Amino acid sequence: MRRKERENERLRKLRSGHTSTVAKRYKLPERAIEIIEQAGKIHGQQSRAIQIAVEIIYRTPEKDYTAPASITDTPFVGKTYGLPPRTVRLIESLTSKFGTRGNVLAACAGLLAEDLKAGKV
Repeated sequence: MRRKERENERLRKLRSGHTSTVAKRYKLPERAIEIIEQAGKIHGQQSRAIQIAVEIIYRTPEKDYTAPASITDTPFVGKTYGLPPRTVRLIESLTSKFGTRGNVLAACAGLLAEDLKAGKV
């Protein structure tokens, strides 16, 4: 009976519009958007790829994850991602290191680009 109650609670949240993601709009380099889209194919979805990259960057502050010029030299474009609240908070906290939220996502794209090279996608 307990499992049925949990399932009913989950369905009630879905019907009420309660979601576990936050839609946030970011201005990031066009090339970063392309890399995140490609990485989304490996990780299942773009938001998951961003989540993984942000966690890695946050947990290893001693490494330099600055995005390469090949990514940052492209025009900045607005893009909305549905991200878990924790990922949004981590992006906000990383802005002190990278300057802007777009630069944080560009650094994520740089990290994900290495993933793409290794995966040969």
